[in-house]
Amino acid sequence: MGILVACIAAYFIWLRWSPNKFIDGYYLIPSDAVMVIETEDPVGNWQEFSSSNLWQGVRRFPAFAEITKNADLMDEVIKSNQQVFALLGQKHLLISIHMTKAKDYDFVYYADMQEASKSSLIQASLTSLIKQFNFTLTVRDYHKVTINEFLDPETREVLSIAYINNYLVCSYSKQLIQNAIDASQEPTKQMGIDPRFTELNRFTAADGMCRVFINYAYFDKYLGVYMDDVEDVKQLFSSLYYTGLDCNLKDDILLADGYTLVNDSLSSYMQALSISGKSSSESPKVFSDRASFFFSMGFSDFKTFYDNLQKSLEKHSEQYIEQQTAIKKLERVLNIDVNKNIFSWMGSEVALAQYESDVLIGNKVRSIMAIKTTNVELAKENLDLIEKQIRKRTPIRFNDILYRGYEIKYIEVKGLFKSFFGTMFAKVEKPFYTILNDYVVLSDDPKTLLLTIDDFIEQKTLANKAEFRAFRDNFADKTSVLAYLSPDHHFKNFRGLLNKESWKSSLKNQAYIRCFQHVGISLSGDGDRMRTVIGASYKKWSEPVEDTSTISEESDTLSSLDQFLIKNFQGNLNTKYYPNGNPKASIEMDGKVRDGVYIEFYENGTASVRASTRMD
Repeated sequence: MGILVACIAAYFIWLRWSPNKFIDGYYLIPSDAVMVIETEDPVGNWQEFSSSNLWQGVRRFPAFAEITKNADLMDEVIKSNQQVFALLGQKHLLISIHMTKAKDYDFVYYADMQEASKSSLIQASLTSLIKQFNFTLTVRDYHKVTINEFLDPETREVLSIAYINNYLVCSYSKQLIQNAIDASQEPTKQMGIDPRFTELNRFTAADGMCRVFINYAYFDKYLGVYMDDVEDVKQLFSSLYYTGLDCNLKDDILLADGYTLVNDSLSSYMQALSISGKSSSESPKVFSDRASFFFSMGFSDFKTFYDNLQKSLEKHSEQYIEQQTAIKKLERVLNIDVNKNIFSWMGSEVALAQYESDVLIGNKVRSIMAIKTTNVELAKENLDLIEKQIRKRTPIRFNDILYRGYEIKYIEVKGLFKSFFGTMFAKVEKPFYTILNDYVVLSDDPKTLLLTIDDFIEQKTLANKAEFRAFRDNFADKTSVLAYLSPDHHFKNFRGLLNKESWKSSLKNQAYIRCFQHVGISLSGDGDRMRTVIGASYKKWSEPVEDTSTISEESDTLSSLDQFLIKNFQGNLNTKYYPNGNPKASIEMDGKVRDGVYIEFYENGTASVRASTRMD
């Protein structure tokens, strides 16, 4: 017995102290990884995360089906084989995500077995462990590496496992396991060899539950699984290299802190923002608390940002020439000086918001924009001048009006804001505007502007929303970019962003989406690196019970806002719409009273009934 114990002890001493050829796991990950997740304590961290309210709340989301299946299997294996995991002493796990088709992706898992990797006995024990689940084993070689393939007789899926240096590598994709072997043998195919990734890896802390790295060269393809149109995000991501984040979960808030590397070789708004300072975001003080999304760009001052943008655009002459041509044309047609009449009064923040919608008509999500001024009177003076110049050349039929003490004006300059702030701000082209505090607030949709004025007067602003303020405290006070989304309140607006299949799936599974009350991201400029914080707040969501006792077929009561809107913006026509955006019925109004023509329409837009409601 003593000899047996001595032999076993000697064997484990040999495993511990014999020469090794250990490698960094990132030299196994192919460079086309969309995302990489890393943890130093996979078992402990998994047990902590899998018991959280967040995971228990979303684990049955169909999109997580594969992850949940593997997670349940992992739970079972850990519980049944705690001694084996203690023996292996796993300290490092990597998971990479790769696109496998235009609309599909899969995972590769890399477990660092350290000294245990030297033992064929332990490898054989792992094979026996997997076979306990009635998997059928076959073996094949690829580039002198043995791949063990385990067939699940129930699902017909194949789990492929290979041992590469000190790592156990496995995937449900045969191609991805081969790609990992290729990467191990060809440095040019390794993510870990990229000097930009190496730099980011060095700056990203490892104090939390796990680290996450995002590779923007492929991230738009990943989003394309769920979205029809990814051109806007593709343009944004082209200006970024990688993001590295240290992730923690506490009190149902998932918080990730790290850095993003900006591609300074491309002309981009993000590159300009990264070197133009930062500012506090005060636009929530004027946006309504109905805001379910907002995006803010901050800088030390607008001139600094614009000068840096010009330098960035000059690197790509086509974009620079296009922008300068548009500005010169604007100056020539309106006889204005853009620097004097527009840039002179712009301050340190430009922001865009969208409000929660009960009904989304024609997939159009209305936007509202806020520009901080350096001097309100200077802004008024120059905007009046621009409006006057526009009226000389365009027959504008809108006259300035007063709503609850705030003057509403109209300005139409196509492509104006897109030229300065990018495609996201192209949504505001023919805006009505007013001034709230030291912000010029603009929207193409007059109702959105009126709602903003109402809520500003009553101080029902986003900044006064307690739950928003509590979430906002997780981010830096001053930022270059700050984006916020409430998936719960923004949910119906997603119909205008997702493809039909994804929208139908979202409707069926909204509980797994709307449980995220708040999601935010901030980027703070620091040269070619931007401090990055991402947060998500979880709260179990249940569909509210509708009180049918207070619901009527259709109410004739119009709010004072609706009456003002119909009279001043809609030619006294109260129009209701089908979901596709076509009119359903139009009624001529005299204040609150129906008085005049009444027209009903088919869903295709053709009139079906014409009548008169006028009382003689």
